[in-house]
Amino acid sequence: MKKFLLHILLFATILLSILIVEDIVVTSKYHSKETRKYAVWNDILHTNINADLLIIGNSRAWCQYSPQILDSILGTNSYNIGLEGSAFNRQKARYDIYRHYQKIKPKYIIQNVEFFTLSGYTVGYEREQFMPYLMYPYYRNRIKQEELFSFGELYIPMYRYYMNNVYDDYFKFDYIINKGYLGQDLAWDDSKLKSTKPYIANIDTTLLHLFSDYIKELQSDSIVPILVAAPVYVGATEIVININDINNVYKQLAEQYNILFLDYSNVMLSLDTTYFYNATHMNKKGAELFSIQLANDLDSLGIISH
Repeated sequence: MKKFLLHILLFATILLSILIVEDIVVTSKYHSKETRKYAVWNDILHTNINADLLIIGNSRAWCQYSPQILDSILGTNSYNIGLEGSAFNRQKARYDIYRHYQKIKPKYIIQNVEFFTLSGYTVGYEREQFMPYLMYPYYRNRIKQEELFSFGELYIPMYRYYMNNVYDDYFKFDYIINKGYLGQDLAWDDSKLKSTKPYIANIDTTLLHLFSDYIKELQSDSIVPILVAAPVYVGATEIVININDINNVYKQLAEQYNILFLDYSNVMLSLDTTYFYNATHMNKKGAELFSIQLANDLDSLGIISH
């Protein structure tokens, strides 16, 4: 019996050693990836981005605000930390992690806002992106406030990778992004718009309070927040029954805190599918025209000092 237990212990020790080595190798691979789900996290955790202008939002941020164009007109060093498929709770978590690991705080933040920003908490979507960074104490504790993790995911080597199909990301095509941005050179697709019926966009009270506290936090940290509603194809806004109520929330916040709110949701670009690849996302052509317009507007308003 004693010999059997020793064999079990030896086997377990060897298996654990293999898993630890494999975990280290896999983790190191993800820490060097430049694709969409991992590149921004890697830049946040490993480099001094030193951005004076930070762009925050969901997918309408990362594929519609070009840091290169903003920098060329405004003379800034900007970076886009937009987070795919994420409402404000996740956006705030990414910002908190950014501020914790970056040595230099931004002077300005462009916060993209629309009818999804405060609609409800995002949990579970693309959660595999968090797995390579859970060894960082602050990162782990902050993300745990937004996502539920099992004991195995947090403490057993390789378990988090096996259970979340993270290995698949080695082989799947994904976008290589630059400063958090990549314009999408895709054709117009209205299939989702056609299948979406008119609806009322929710405003989560808890998220609204979180957003309000976030603005106060930025101002107390001497960071200038700028609220921007990027263009959305008119067909998408027309089916949001309470779209005016949503916009009024941001207008009221801007007035309350004496900050700028730029609403591009109904500009000329919004009327033409030439500039969109679906009803809520601009293609590269539209994104870069919008980035030029936004940069010129901010420049003419004198909001950002050179």
